[in-house]
Amino acid sequence: MADHALSPRAHAFLSRIEEWSNAGPVRAVVVKVLVTVGGPLVIAAGVAMLVLPGPGLVVIALGFALLALEYAWARHALALLGHGLSRLRAVVFPRDGSRARRLVGLVATAGFLVATTALTSAVTALIGTQALA
Repeated sequence: MADHALSPRAHAFLSRIEEWSNAGPVRAVVVKVLVTVGGPLVIAAGVAMLVLPGPGLVVIALGFALLALEYAWARHALALLGHGLSRLRAVVFPRDGSRARRLVGLVATAGFLVATTALTSAVTALIGTQALA
């Protein structure tokens, strides 16, 4: 899996958006400016959500998806992220794994979600008490 290309569905979607944004010179400039400014802002909001309440990783991925509309490096990063998540899913939830192996994967995923939610709540509570003091 050395090729880090986007999936055909994602590539077709991005191609349709590119076709729409390049329909006129003014539209192309406006889209490029909005993507260039909006993408990093969305990523910054996602990074902030890593310690504040909110779906930080999802928002960071959305920021990269926004940047992928205009920049090849962001498309490459998004493709790497997708392939990495596919590998992780295959390890945690194997298709040919035994019933016990699938249960272990499910419990580990649930435990990870509970632990990260508890950690986020603890950090938020700590920040809240520091702000009141």
